[in-house]
Amino acid sequence: MDARRLRPLAALLAVSFTAAGCRFAWNLWARADLARDVTALLARQGLLVSGVKCRMFGTLRAGACIFPLTAEETTLLVQNLRLRVLAPTENIREFAGGCSDTRPFDTGFVRAFRTGAFRPAELKLRDGESFDYVYLYQHPTSKSACLQASYTQEGATTTSPASPLTN
Repeated sequence: MDARRLRPLAALLAVSFTAAGCRFAWNLWARADLARDVTALLARQGLLVSGVKCRMFGTLRAGACIFPLTAEETTLLVQNLRLRVLAPTENIREFAGGCSDTRPFDTGFVRAFRTGAFRPAELKLRDGESFDYVYLYQHPTSKSACLQASYTQEGATTTSPASPLTN
């Protein structure tokens, strides 16, 4: 086949792959970073966990991770990160595939917590990055947890006068 005939086909394939594969590629790349950051955040609190499995929400800088966590470890994490109880009637940032949309955390039999402040110092990460907020769901029977987090957008300041999380 002539190379000139293959150019349009190659261009079409490249554009198709880029459009369809962008979300997949983003999730593949970003979820590994999220797993590393969540694992490091937990380790700073004295909790060494393995098997952290994460997923991103679309192409946003937010995602959720599931990992093993006992009730005692949950209490320690809640205290160290200064989380507060998430009331069942509170508005939360919901995403398809988020913690409250994932078994077994989608039932009423979970312990649920959230950050009390926007971008608290306890959520600082490597290289000066930070999480804006976290939600923590712990399922006592399965001894597992789901942590939903959102990264601070690049270039954002470390404090925000109008917190979307204050109630």
